[in-house]
Amino acid sequence: MEDLKTHAIVKTHELALKGKNRPWFMRKLTNNLRQATRGAGVERVWQGQLMVGLSLADDDCWPEVKSRIKDVFGVAKFYKAYDLPQDLDALKERMPQLLEGRSFNSFRITTNRADKRFPMNSEQVNRDLGAFVKDLTGAAVSLKNPEISIFVDIQPKGFLVYFDEVKAHGGLPVGVSGKVAVMLSGGIDSPVAAWQMMKRGCHAMFVHFHSYPLVDRTSIEKAVDLVQHLTKHQYESNLFLAPLADIQKQIILSAPPSYRVVLYRRFMVRITEALARKYRAQAIITGESCGQVSSQTLENIAVVDQVAGVPMLR
Repeated sequence: MEDLKTHAIVKTHELALKGKNRPWFMRKLTNNLRQATRGAGVERVWQGQLMVGLSLADDDCWPEVKSRIKDVFGVAKFYKAYDLPQDLDALKERMPQLLEGRSFNSFRITTNRADKRFPMNSEQVNRDLGAFVKDLTGAAVSLKNPEISIFVDIQPKGFLVYFDEVKAHGGLPVGVSGKVAVMLSGGIDSPVAAWQMMKRGCHAMFVHFHSYPLVDRTSIEKAVDLVQHLTKHQYESNLFLAPLADIQKQIILSAPPSYRVVLYRRFMVRITEALARKYRAQAIITGESCGQVSSQTLENIAVVDQVAGVPMLR
């Protein structure tokens, strides 16, 4: 629909519950969306009532913008929307074009009257527009299980009309919950733990311990790759590569085999804590799971925690 202005309309869930802090959470989400979609053809990012809008340069930008928005934490769902004048008759004139290519036997109209100056309330718009669409298409109204939902947001400057919902991760915008230091191994547990903390609004810095040159650079390359994948959720990341080979040599020379892994981890926690304090991270994330491997018994976890001066989250 080249003659209609295209927008992405972003909706949240948790942010509606944040009370007096809600404006700050919404500003953070707006800024994160602006960063995430930079260079993707977004002309403007703007904030509405518990929603964020992104105005696209043209309809062709939608696939790339859609892909990027899906990775932004704090976004519960979003829609491709079209901008029309704040005129119900004008919307009805456009409705055949908006519904072109869509086949359905039942539908629902859902109106949000953000602009309270509009003379009709949401229920009146639902009934009026619903009767028109029913006559136009022959489809039945179904409020519980519609095959298609037609959403109308009445904004001060016009109508936003959209149909197809795109699910996203939800959570909180990255940056609202502080900063954490992630002890990033080459396995799956620590990157998953990092992802989960980022979803709860934490910005992550990453620390990877390696034994190069005693072994090859495989673990380093894997850590770099993992951070690149995780960075699409927070737009910029710091990865610290910490050589552990010399410490390992000294522990091997001075400690029996049954103590070595725990001693390695105590040193790793000390180093991570020093970096966390320097870069103002408030907790350390490990991704450990009690009993998953022999070094992750409650006794060993407790011994490792003794050297930590910041919270250890798993």
